[in-house]
Amino acid sequence: MISPQYGTVGTDINYYKIAKQLSNQGHIIKLLIIGDEWKEVENNSSIEKINLIPKSVFNFLKIFNILNWKITMILACVLAIIPFIGFICKNKKSHYLLGLVPIFPMIFFVLFNIRSKVIFSIQGLPKSNVFSLNIIISKLVKNIRYVIPHEGMKTYIKNNYNFSNLKNLSVIENAVLDKSIIDLSKEKVDENIFSDKNKTILIGVGRLTRQKNFDMLIRSFYKLNKDKPDTRLVILGNGEEKSKLLKLTESLKLTEKVHFLGHVKNPFKYMKSSDLFIMSSRWEGPGHVLIEALGIGCPVITTDCPSGPKETIQNGKFGLIVENDNDQELYLAMNHALNNKDTMKKKVNESKAYMKRFYTEQVAEKYLNLFIN
Repeated sequence: MISPQYGTVGTDINYYKIAKQLSNQGHIIKLLIIGDEWKEVENNSSIEKINLIPKSVFNFLKIFNILNWKITMILACVLAIIPFIGFICKNKKSHYLLGLVPIFPMIFFVLFNIRSKVIFSIQGLPKSNVFSLNIIISKLVKNIRYVIPHEGMKTYIKNNYNFSNLKNLSVIENAVLDKSIIDLSKEKVDENIFSDKNKTILIGVGRLTRQKNFDMLIRSFYKLNKDKPDTRLVILGNGEEKSKLLKLTESLKLTEKVHFLGHVKNPFKYMKSSDLFIMSSRWEGPGHVLIEALGIGCPVITTDCPSGPKETIQNGKFGLIVENDNDQELYLAMNHALNNKDTMKKKVNESKAYMKRFYTEQVAEKYLNLFIN
């Protein structure tokens, strides 16, 4: 597996879960590492991690993050070219799963006429010119299959890119849920805010970036808190917009009511202990945290952002959907959800059978079938 990335993100964790499951079944799995991908996942002795460039070199390259993290990744990929060529020449009979930034390996699969089976996993919401180039180059790879995490992306890709290989395109859900997440969600939360039974807790989880649109969530919560003063908002995650969000919270006089807990090792126990989960994103794939929240039993609200959350909650069957980037509509939905807790819990219960498709065992089996058949 290869998925060059500046840091570990949800889609990388998806790949790692697939790798671990296949490894447990006796398959030999190797993770080819260029940047910080899989940095935060556990060590697994049965999965070999191969650093195409030394970690010390990548850490040195991080100084270019002052300009732009993409510069760091471009330089890292350039330095990884020769080690990667050496690897594919020694492992011509291997199969490959590519994720996130596959243009780097695909160029060399074409140049060296590699006939191994290649699976190009298209995640998130592809929007860049780089993705267009990925599609063009991928058409030259001899034995390639494409995987997307939900049906909605098929229409999006067909409408926005010159993509003619729809017959080679498979829908395989991401590996988001497993028993360990359920177990972790049952751990006790020590923060005082969760100890006060008179408080109603709303929670948002994700990187503090423009994509996640936490500023809209805070503005909507400001309106909600006027109606329901006992509500509190908890936000888990770090990111470049943290200072901006803190200033917004201060300007709305919400510093005692909005709690930024940063990056936590076990977000699931916080989600399980909350009354309502909100995903306010401007764009998403299927929405991993949305799936996690439903999987551990927390009622959800999501924006109708492109391209997957609406499908994840089955057009409102499993949660509430609000217009993308609409403060007022989100405020009304949060108010409605808290006034109708029994209805929201019923939606969660109705999602249980559907959520099984996101369990690692089922997802890994589908990938294995693609490699074998």
